[in-house]
Amino acid sequence: MADILVAGETLVDLLPDPGETLSDIDGFSHRPGGAPANVAVGLSRLGAGPAFWTRLGADPFGKFLGETLDGESIDDSHVERVEGNTTLAVVSPPGVDDRRFRFYGSRDVTFGFDPDAIPTDALNDCSWVHLGGVALTHPDGRAAMRRLAAAASDRDCTVSFDVNYRPDLVADGDRETVRAVLADSDVAFASDEDVEAAGLSSREGAALGRDLLEFGPHTVVVTLGASGALAVGSADAPWGDGTASHDGFSVDAVDATGAGDAFTAGLIARLAAGATDLDAALAFANATAALSVQDRGGMTALPTRGAVEAFREGRR
Repeated sequence: MADILVAGETLVDLLPDPGETLSDIDGFSHRPGGAPANVAVGLSRLGAGPAFWTRLGADPFGKFLGETLDGESIDDSHVERVEGNTTLAVVSPPGVDDRRFRFYGSRDVTFGFDPDAIPTDALNDCSWVHLGGVALTHPDGRAAMRRLAAAASDRDCTVSFDVNYRPDLVADGDRETVRAVLADSDVAFASDEDVEAAGLSSREGAALGRDLLEFGPHTVVVTLGASGALAVGSADAPWGDGTASHDGFSVDAVDATGAGDAFTAGLIARLAAGATDLDAALAFANATAALSVQDRGGMTALPTRGAVEAFREGRR
């Protein structure tokens, strides 16, 4: 059985042609995506192949995504195939739209996880469970992710949660669900943008991290874009309390889509393997993200462990 279980959506990212805006484009490139799917594939490429609980539509895009996961050596034991059309996420170039992602298609197919079908068997030998935040925007997804987090906690699995707040998908009351899942989590991943949109904190950096600790996690990881990342821990954190940070790496960025997911995969890969040096783990995660932004697409640009190690060696 896999040591890590990832749960959440797999969808298709539609990337506009370079240099175009959404209102005036010649075409799109379709790429596999979805934050949890990116994390799952990122972990697999880093040598920490996870189990993955996700849902795929029966349409051609769903078939494309299934073939992609198969090609990434993702165990399909918990990949559900359901009738309906796959959700599409239209990606806006930075600075040309007020939203980085706009979602189209059936939310029931992609986000409607069955609360009675959580993969409890995958938890038997699992040490780490990672949840994506977008599934919380569907009533069934909310119930399923909360039930999975509770079941993982009962088995002493570390539970991590990516806030990943999408205002165009949420409904009244969803902010309370985010707070509830934070209370069920051990490690939270967040950006200041997501946290402010979810009404959790208006502060930045370490102050933001300390605010989120109040909701229940023992560690909060704050991604800072090109400035790297930091982590704030409480006395209950296995890698110690206080603040750890890494400034990131300077690279020629082509596309930042999925960079946060690459970072998340890199950090989980290190921490789930028992790393206790949080500064070094953040450096590895930032190197993973730095490599991912040098090509287009979120999932397709994720690096291998060998590439990350070679990159870090070259930056010493």
